[in-house]
Amino acid sequence: MLIFEVENTGIDTGKLASLAAFLAGRADDTNAKKQFSATAFVELAKNLGVDVTADVNNSNAPNFIGNLIAQPPLSDVLEPYEPATGIIKFKGNTDVAPTMPVDKAEEIVSQNAKAAMKRSMNK
Repeated sequence: MLIFEVENTGIDTGKLASLAAFLAGRADDTNAKKQFSATAFVELAKNLGVDVTADVNNSNAPNFIGNLIAQPPLSDVLEPYEPATGIIKFKGNTDVAPTMPVDKAEEIVSQNAKAAMKRSMNK
C-alpha cells in the first residue's frame, strides 16, 4: 500500500472547510443569507471528490454531513446541522428581532427629517 492510499482513506474535512469558506464569501459578495441547503453542499463536495451524505437514514455513518459539521474544522465555522430543516448555517447567522416596530421607526425618521428641514431654513 502506498502512503498516498493511506492518507486518502479518510474524509478530507479541509476541502469541506474550504468549500464552506468559499460559500461564505459568495454570500457576502451577493448580500445573501449565510446559509445553504445540505443537498447543494453535498453535491458540491462530491464534485470536489469528497464522499459525504445528507441522508438522515445514514446519520450514524462517518460521512454524514451532521457528524462532519460537529467536528473541527467545520464546527468552527458552521452551526450544528439540523436534518429536519435541510439547511446548513454559518456561525453568527442568527436572525435578529427588530427592537422597535416599523411604524415607530418611520415616525422617528419623519420627525428628524422635519427638524433638519427647519434647521436648514433658519440658516
